Amino acid sequence: MFKAQPFYRTFSLLLVASLFLFSFDDHPLVADQSAPITGTITRVTLYRGQALVSRRIEIDGAAGSREIVVSDLPNTLLPGSLYADSTAQVEVRAVRYRQRAVGEEPREEVRLLDEQIADHQRSVHLNQKQSELAAQKLAYLDQLQGFVAPTAGAELSSGVLNAETLKQLTEFSFEQRAAVIEVQVGLAKSLQELNQALDTLKRQRTELTKQSQRTVNEAVLFLEKLDDAPQSIELNYLVSQCGWTPNYTIKANDDRSQVQIEYNALIEQLTGEDWAGVELTLSTASPALSASGPSLAPFTVGLMPSRSNEQLPLQVADSTILLNSIRDNRMQQQAGNMAITSSIDFRSKTTGNWSLNKTACSLQELELTNPYELLRSATVELGADRADAPSLSYHLSSAVSLASRTDQQMVRIYRGNIASEFYHVATPLLSNYVFREAEVNNSSEYDFLSGPVTVYLDGRFVGRAEIPTVAQGETFVLGFGSDAQLRAHRELTEKKESVQGGNKELRIGYRLSVENYKNKAVKVRLFDRLPYSNRANDVRVTLGRPSVELSDDAVYIRRERPKNILRWDIEVPADAGGERSLTIDYDFTLDYDRNFVLADASNEQAADEFEKLERSRQKR
Repeated sequence: MFKAQPFYRTFSLLLVASLFLFSFDDHPLVADQSAPITGTITRVTLYRGQALVSRRIEIDGAAGSREIVVSDLPNTLLPGSLYADSTAQVEVRAVRYRQRAVGEEPREEVRLLDEQIADHQRSVHLNQKQSELAAQKLAYLDQLQGFVAPTAGAELSSGVLNAETLKQLTEFSFEQRAAVIEVQVGLAKSLQELNQALDTLKRQRTELTKQSQRTVNEAVLFLEKLDDAPQSIELNYLVSQCGWTPNYTIKANDDRSQVQIEYNALIEQLTGEDWAGVELTLSTASPALSASGPSLAPFTVGLMPSRSNEQLPLQVADSTILLNSIRDNRMQQQAGNMAITSSIDFRSKTTGNWSLNKTACSLQELELTNPYELLRSATVELGADRADAPSLSYHLSSAVSLASRTDQQMVRIYRGNIASEFYHVATPLLSNYVFREAEVNNSSEYDFLSGPVTVYLDGRFVGRAEIPTVAQGETFVLGFGSDAQLRAHRELTEKKESVQGGNKELRIGYRLSVENYKNKAVKVRLFDRLPYSNRANDVRVTLGRPSVELSDDAVYIRRERPKNILRWDIEVPADAGGERSLTIDYDFTLDYDRNFVLADASNEQAADEFEKLERSRQKR
């Protein structure tokens, strides 16, 4: 039996080899590619907080099944976003994400640091031994003092004390103590320096060796190559810790008929991988991992006892409160939708769906329990605040390189000259300064997102501002700083009081003036205001006939005139200073119950309305 064993082992090996050689003649299997590859990053779509990265993977060799490992993927990669598209020549069967621990050989820098650390540790050990020796010397001197003092006392009592010997012993003890203390201080200082140097060396070694045992992120692609020619596919994935914001530089020169707009993107790129020579697209969309949208649940209602002196739970009597309730509801809806787009598994998606449906139930309760007039007013006011504008994308025509680093990087989206209309704005009630403004028409092929602006006029830095989102063809308003050669003033010229029946009547007059020290005429939009009341029956305000007619601008008449804002569009002649300044006189009357006094009724609602008015003034 023992002699037959080698024969059976040899026969078995030959049989296995024969089966292996002859089993796959008709369907050859291409060996797996053992060495991982990295591919080449070719395209990046950069969103506000993430980026979609595309890597081109080259596939050589004969047709057949393949398993390809793509390595050096960044730590900011979202594993659920990995995918690869099949082509006519390559069929992608599956893509799997994995992490793998790898090691590195010790380097020369680490070896040198280890030698320095060992030298410093020996020095620390020597320092400790020297400190122990100094402590032993002090202990010996203490013992010596304990011997000398009693002996000297005994000799003194018997009259045989040798004063010279006692003096020498005492001086020796103090000299030795001083020397030991000096050594101890030196050793303590040296130990502190050694420990600091040792800590520094250890930190340096940690920095050098922290990657010696590291985890690499890889994508494993299972695919079928259908022909023998070289092919390529794209591996796509989302990464975090990146984004972009718009930034503008606007310049105007002597030709005030147009301004130069430079539209840039400030980019943050901390993904851990460099994007070299890539096709870059900037997008305002939000990438979604989930392929399905929210689902509608039934809106179940019930009945509760009605009491005449109580409101329903969600019934509100004030339009401002209702407005804020609807606004909060919309914000919750937006947050819920964002959460659902990141939900993949059934349970988390169902939970997000139910939360979103509950938010919608709150909105429908408001609709059921509040008067139509209040609801209509609130929804009309919120119409301009909708945040569901279509997403924008900017594809840059030339290749871009963006390294992964902490500081911001800038790329240009657009630069060109577009039409503008310059004028001056004077508000003497608020300031004697007169400011330059321009209405700029977006005639470019891009929509401009809201963002900060750096403004230059005639090559000089004017200041910073912010523009709203401006679609193609829209006109927006931009400030260009104050003009030192113009001044505006407001003067009270008349005030009369009278009583008619139960009402008091006030008649007040003002004079507005604009000075122009330029050698050419300038266009000025001059503003002032009348008192305004939400309760027109309580306080009646009547404007007299001004010396110059108010502006007939349609936007002004629609937005500001109903709020008793006054505007005159005037042209101030050249060299119109002092007595030659252009003036406008106007008056108005106030009529109200004489048992009351006038007071400022500004509140939070008025502040909210002013913010909306300011936003509307940014566009035409």
